[in-house]
Formats: sequence, structure tokens, C-alpha cells
Amino acid sequence: MQPVDFAGHYVLAQWGCGSGCVMAAAIDKSTGRVTSLPFSVSDWPLDVTEPLKYQADSCLLVIRGSRNESAEHGTYYYAFDGKRFTLRASKDVSTNP
Repeated sequence: MQPVDFAGHYVLAQWGCGSGCVMAAAIDKSTGRVTSLPFSVSDWPLDVTEPLKYQADSCLLVIRGSRNESAEHGTYYYAFDGKRFTLRASKDVSTNP
């Protein structure tokens, strides 16, 4: 069993969905409830080793790359309230017009 590593009492599970692609879900250690991230993450910058950044004592999830393989690339800041991930801010770094 993995230790709590996200938002107080959750484990953020990650798995691959292809080369350079990850999906994730928050698992409540108390109830077993699973809340999936509503998109995949891919195409993160070469200098990024972990496209998902989070801490055990914070509900903030920082994502770097592309969501659902879109042409938009950036850094996205999501808050997790125990039921859903809500976009709070973003910084677009796309090179496409």
C-alpha cells in the first residue's frame, strides 16, 4: 500500500498511456474512492522529469505539457476538492499560432 502523497489523505496514482503520456487518479486512502484526472498529459518539455507535481499536504496539482494531446502546451494549476480537479490558472507556452 502506498503512503499518502497528495491532498492530505490521497494517493495520486499515475500510469502510462503510451510513449510520453501519463494518466492519473486520486485515491482516497480512507474510503477507496477514485477520482480520475479528466485528461491525459503528454508532450512535456525535455527538461521536465515529472509532468505532474504535487505534495502530500496540498490540494494543488501542477501539470506541465499538453492535455489530451492538444496543440496547447503550458503549465496548468488544478485544485482538487475531493470530488473534482478544477483549473485555477494556466500559462500557455504553445509555439503554434
